Amino acid sequence: MPRGNSPLPLTAMGLSLIAALFLYSLPLHGGLAFWRPPFVLLVTIYWLIVQPQHLGITFVWLIGLLLDLLYGNVIGQNALAMSVTAYLLKTQQYHVRHLSLPFQCLAALFIVMIYQTLWVSTRLISEDIVLGWRVFYPALSSALIWPLLAGSLYKLQRLFS
Repeated sequence: MPRGNSPLPLTAMGLSLIAALFLYSLPLHGGLAFWRPPFVLLVTIYWLIVQPQHLGITFVWLIGLLLDLLYGNVIGQNALAMSVTAYLLKTQQYHVRHLSLPFQCLAALFIVMIYQTLWVSTRLISEDIVLGWRVFYPALSSALIWPLLAGSLYKLQRLFS
């Protein structure tokens, strides 16, 4: 069976998404909670770049809907933000795939900033929240952890292929 049709990358994707959900659920103390990267989005970004034939925008939308249901957000809030972000990434996936690691970190920063902007925009419609610069802290932390995350997921992918 060719590597592209192997079910093993799907196992690695599933395990990494479960781990991302776990990391996203860990409680953080006080101000650290604002720096929490959107792990599920970052893992999804990685798999969209590396295995685009296995993931589509519909799957990303379903993952976003799962996040909405698990964390009590307005239904469709994460789903919309993640699917629009995935669409924008899919249109540029060839370019992002061939970037060096520092530029991939910058790409992760911009992708998460787009996600955060969409997510906060939908929250503003449904809730009265106070905005500040801390809304974009997850984008900075995502860019900082991208090399570690991408390296770990690469090793996981090699383990299952």
